[in-house]
Amino acid sequence: ARGCYASAGAFVPFEAEFEDGFDTVEWAARLPWCNGQVGMWGASYFGMTQWQAAVMQPPALRSIVPSITWGNYLNGIQWRGGARELGLTVSWTQTAVAPAQLLRQYAGDHARIGRELPQLVGIIDRLPEVYETLPLDALPDPSGVAHYMFASMGRSLTDEAYWARMNLDGRYDQIQTPTLHIGGWYDCFLGETLRQYQAMRAVAEPGAIGPRLVIGPWTHGRFDAQVGDLNFGLASSGIMLNYRGDLTEWHLRWYDATLRGKPEALAGQSPVEVFVQGENRWRGYGAWPPPGAHDEVWYCHSSGEAATRAGDGRLSREQPGDEPHDAYLADPRDPVPTRGGNILMSAQYRSGPLDQGPNEDRPDVLCYTSDALSAAYTVLGPVSVTLFAASSAPDTDWVARLVDVYPDGRAMLVADGIVRGSRRESYPAPGVIRPVPPCPVEPGRVYEYAIDLWAAGLTFLAGHRLRVEIASSCFPRWDRNLQTGQDGMTSAETAVARQQVFHDAARPSRITLSVVAD
Repeated sequence: ARGCYASAGAFVPFEAEFEDGFDTVEWAARLPWCNGQVGMWGASYFGMTQWQAAVMQPPALRSIVPSITWGNYLNGIQWRGGARELGLTVSWTQTAVAPAQLLRQYAGDHARIGRELPQLVGIIDRLPEVYETLPLDALPDPSGVAHYMFASMGRSLTDEAYWARMNLDGRYDQIQTPTLHIGGWYDCFLGETLRQYQAMRAVAEPGAIGPRLVIGPWTHGRFDAQVGDLNFGLASSGIMLNYRGDLTEWHLRWYDATLRGKPEALAGQSPVEVFVQGENRWRGYGAWPPPGAHDEVWYCHSSGEAATRAGDGRLSREQPGDEPHDAYLADPRDPVPTRGGNILMSAQYRSGPLDQGPNEDRPDVLCYTSDALSAAYTVLGPVSVTLFAASSAPDTDWVARLVDVYPDGRAMLVADGIVRGSRRESYPAPGVIRPVPPCPVEPGRVYEYAIDLWAAGLTFLAGHRLRVEIASSCFPRWDRNLQTGQDGMTSAETAVARQQVFHDAARPSRITLSVVAD
């Protein structure tokens, strides 16, 4: 990446990587020890640089392995459901980008570095306090090196020219190399990893080595067996993948097939290998979603008292009839805190499956819980929530979570998602993203909201229960909706909103799960 380490130029994250990627691949192909065929590998940022290079079609590029990465900036890196990825943006900019840029900007000026670096370290050490900053354009940047943080959070969803250049949607047919996709159920880019695999499968040529997909129970950059509060066993880890070697060996077998012309190196591997939590074993399929998977709908029910896990919220396959709605007050000054999930944030915030119990005791969290399951129930594929809701505010957020409730009462997070009321037209259905102007919310009016929870890979064991949570915040993962109609980038004024969630015959709030047989 230009402007990093020993390279010249100015570092502007992501923007130069298309052209620079082409040049780098062709430079490598001309090295005296290279036979003219180039493969790429890398995770996160260095997964995206592979995609950007591949879009430019460098003649020497023959194979890529993008891991835990993304293709659309509006679905998990800068925005999600119309809400800012505050936790990721601030943490990554201040901890991964700013220190190196500070040392580069003031190279040779040891006195200046001696003054500036401790200030930056102080910001990093107190990020939970920093996240509380309002308005967001007042976030601390004493060294003046966090340009990307402000640029990314200030850029509008409707900046169509910028997103058209940066996003890969609609350009996968330009990629001529085979692709091996690696992701994690608790990675912040899970949704995009799955979308990219499906996009490449749609454009794969008959007879060629098609795209392959590996999804483990991993978080961003960690491929361990211990994830959040759970341990999935050694076979789930990147060092003992499916008892058939580690992730490095899987890379090498892929390169044998795609660079050395030995497709037999992939023998014994299914095109899609996914680790199914709960039963804690790998399953192989021919495609994603798994062939034979089907949608099943679970409906929300209550007598109007679904707030907290002690309430009367129920989840069942039975469609609702004449039922009262549920209500709660949402206060941006007291948001529901982030507890685990698909996050990439400062070390004070753990990712993965964490017990949601403390949040479920809050009066601003609705809980709809199924009866105990009599048999194992495997959810493997897309997950989405359809919510019929109204707010007293001109704008608000709706957060939905799928939770696995253990017999001992633990409530382990499986998947979650968000939609900002005024951005509902930008995210009209799961997997659909449109950079359109915001649509204000009419206070008191009931809207139908589509909330994309991306996907899950979990067997709910017998005796466990399914739970759906509904709230209006998950902070500081996603920025707070001020509920005034103003943007938190430039305003600090907040308002408490009365939220109403409906689940009757005409407005059946529900979760849709992709289910497979054992």
